[in-house]
Amino acid sequence: MREVTLNIPNTDYSFFQRMVQGFGWKYTERLSEPSESKEEVLAGLDRAFAEFRQMQLDGRKGRRAEELIDEL
Repeated sequence: MREVTLNIPNTDYSFFQRMVQGFGWKYTERLSEPSESKEEVLAGLDRAFAEFRQMQLDGRKGRRAEELIDEL
């Protein structure tokens, strides 16, 4: 048995479902999430480091990662 990952446009999805059912194959549906571009990731890191440097200059203390995770 093999596993294959496909990205199917929404407009073709109903055709894909009919085709898979016709062959008797099993499939698992998972929506893909758009990924951030390299520029967006780097800009986010720049903002985070700038905020961290400002906190150090102001003498403020950050919160522990566990506290942030607990809020989620």
